[in-house]
Amino acid sequence: MRLQIQHLTKSYRRGETRFDAVHNISFSLDEGAFVSLVGRSGSGKTTLLNMAIGLLSPDSGEILADGVNLFSMDDQRRSDFRNEKIGYIPQGRSLLGNLTALDNARLPFHLKRRSGDSRQKARALFAALGLAHLENSYPAELSGGELRRVALARALINSPEIVIADEPTSDLDLEAAHGILELFAGLNAEGVGFLVATHDAELSRYGRPVLKMNSGQLTQATEPPGGGDSQEGRPEGTQAFLS
Repeated sequence: MRLQIQHLTKSYRRGETRFDAVHNISFSLDEGAFVSLVGRSGSGKTTLLNMAIGLLSPDSGEILADGVNLFSMDDQRRSDFRNEKIGYIPQGRSLLGNLTALDNARLPFHLKRRSGDSRQKARALFAALGLAHLENSYPAELSGGELRRVALARALINSPEIVIADEPTSDLDLEAAHGILELFAGLNAEGVGFLVATHDAELSRYGRPVLKMNSGQLTQATEPPGGGDSQEGRPEGTQAFLS
């Protein structure tokens, strides 16, 4: 799936002042791309991602998925599209407290009629993420890093074509973060696209180019944080274009 973001703007009012959280942003995420989005907290990254997945309506501009405007769809069709095509990892805690970790991960699978065994898929993801021993735990019993990995399993349960992630390695120790990187790299090699907002220099090196946000505006960084232009260890064939 190709995702095109065209002249996207979202404004908010603070007291008597109106400001653009996202200002006239355009870029394309081609099929199988891995794009990192960097910038300071408050620069507009989360607002942009929430619009890219169709959760937040822009004031102007379009988000096209394979040429279809997400906001030309009604709410139900847009929700179905997101459930089928996009895996989203939000920032912060988003699991349901009355469900076990495994059932939280399985939930998107059952929002539409599907064939297959959601429990088997979720357990395979939990094994890959080092969560197998926590499948019957509840969110209140999990650490911040464990909650983040369960949210990742939930995002991947429907085998999405694109993963959009907001700080997916925050709250994770080095070993767990490295496991996430390996999982992302493997999925990207299989053709899954990624748009990832991150402060993690190692994760941002997987993206080419790295896109940088500053005060709601987007620029194209010449190299990932940490310096250097080596593509060693990064999936090939990833690209995005600013316009």
